[in-house]
Amino acid sequence: MKNQKLQITILALLFIFGCNSQKKQQEVASYNYEEEKLEMNDELSNKVPDWVVKGKICYGLIVQIDENKNMIKGKPIKAKILQIQKDAIKMKALESVSLVEVENCTKMGLYKGDIWDEEDGDLYLTNQDAINALIEMNIYKSSDKATVDKR
Repeated sequence: MKNQKLQITILALLFIFGCNSQKKQQEVASYNYEEEKLEMNDELSNKVPDWVVKGKICYGLIVQIDENKNMIKGKPIKAKILQIQKDAIKMKALESVSLVEVENCTKMGLYKGDIWDEEDGDLYLTNQDAINALIEMNIYKSSDKATVDKR
């Protein structure tokens, strides 16, 4: 008799918790997530080309800067636009680019998979467009021993 009461109690508890679980599953299934569309602020919007959209593959610039904030040299880097934010564009490097090969220096460029916030709007559709921009800035030196790793 005690065994039957225990079994009935356990079955009742499973039934009660099972019903609550089903309600939660239905609630979760019916939930619609709408990503808030962020728009760039006017300052960034004026710097960024019209073709910039989430998911676009393009080229950014990595630039070596000295202690006086002067640009020394730069290289283009293939990247993907991950997210458009109010004051920056989140980018992901699709290749590794090193500005200088220096012993004991671990970060003189970007590595494939690195993520950064592009705040200056220096984005280009082609590698040649990015190189031309660096030439115009007088910081592209094709004889540099900078490396590109497309692993």
